[in-house]
Amino acid sequence: MRKLALATLVVALAGVAVQGFAAESPKSNLVAAIPSSGAIMGKGQLTKVQLADVLLAENPALDKRFAQDFSQMYITEAAAEGVNHDIAFSQMCVETNFFKFDGLVTRNSNNFGGIGVIDEQNRGVQFPSAVLGVRAQIQHLKGYATKEPLKQARVDPRYYNIFHGSAPSIADLSGRWSVNVAYAENLRNVTGENGKKLAQR
Repeated sequence: MRKLALATLVVALAGVAVQGFAAESPKSNLVAAIPSSGAIMGKGQLTKVQLADVLLAENPALDKRFAQDFSQMYITEAAAEGVNHDIAFSQMCVETNFFKFDGLVTRNSNNFGGIGVIDEQNRGVQFPSAVLGVRAQIQHLKGYATKEPLKQARVDPRYYNIFHGSAPSIADLSGRWSVNVAYAENLRNVTGENGKKLAQR
């Protein structure tokens, strides 16, 4: 009887331990992956599966295979230019509200960074494919972050409309990428709110 009681106690304590160290949510994993410095140039940490899980957790209507393939685009395109893919992906989540497109950014534009989006009458640039839309966003981020030249052919039509090197950190994007003063905070916390606000790119 005493052994049975002891075994029951051990199982109960193990259950408490498991609950106390529950896995983080997909979005909190992305938040944690963003460097404290907010440096846009650098290497991301999350895999395509982890990134896709963020979209799927916030937007369960998405196809899992699509979400993973789309997430891989961010890893590949960001690596080509030396941009942190976690930050670029977070920005996409903010601008599109986790691919729900219920704000100013429209799905058929493939403009996941909201480049050129200002208001209802000015919905920004359109790109012929998702990969080119991702590439343009990465190039636009790199343009703000550094004066280093692009590695791939330019597809961002507004690349020369920005002051290169003026925003090496996400903290510097408020007032530059977007007029929303909370833009950097939204990126760091992956809030998915900016797409409904006025913007300047």
